[in-house]
Amino acid sequence: MIITGHRGALGTEPENTLRSFRRAVADGCDEIELDLRVSADGELVIMHDATVDRTTSGSGAVEELTLAELRALDAGLGEQVPTWTETVAAIDVRFQAEVKAEAAVPLLAQSLKSDRALAERTLVTSFHPEILLAVREAFPDVTTGHIFGRTPDTAEIITRTRAAGATWSLCGIAGLTPDAVADLHAAGLSVTAWPVPDPETLTKATALAADGITTDNPHLLQHL
Repeated sequence: MIITGHRGALGTEPENTLRSFRRAVADGCDEIELDLRVSADGELVIMHDATVDRTTSGSGAVEELTLAELRALDAGLGEQVPTWTETVAAIDVRFQAEVKAEAAVPLLAQSLKSDRALAERTLVTSFHPEILLAVREAFPDVTTGHIFGRTPDTAEIITRTRAAGATWSLCGIAGLTPDAVADLHAAGLSVTAWPVPDPETLTKATALAADGITTDNPHLLQHL
């Protein structure tokens, strides 16, 4: 089962920073989940929200700030807002790259096209099927996953994941059952369960036979 650190080690470190990603790897994660947006000057940067207000010392929309302006902000404990390029160079595990802004699609596709080894260790995800389809059109060899918040019934998950051209379904664990996971597997889909914040939920995820889990707190799961 793939253990994915949500925005790195969100429960213990400033999210979506190199510090957080390194902590997640140290805590035993096989994969790092991160969020992609584009700066005003066309740089692919790591940021969950559309604005920097919640997670940095600054304010304003990510798309309206240059990379230099973003880098001048404190993203927590003195960390800077990282770029995709420096992140993939610094972290050697798999990536689950959630595309938050459609403007990120061509930049990400070009990055993966130019580095096949990186493409092989990157799962591109989104809540939005149009983004996943755009990624696949730009780079047909990409592996993609459709994220579901409140998990719908199994038939709908299969239909929507396939319609998005994806092979992974990333499902809210509250709505998952072992039978649903078995049905998704039978349909040829891989399954991630999230969120898995503690050992008790990990036990449930393991019983589901999911292919992966996403956690804010890899340090709590380390001994398991």
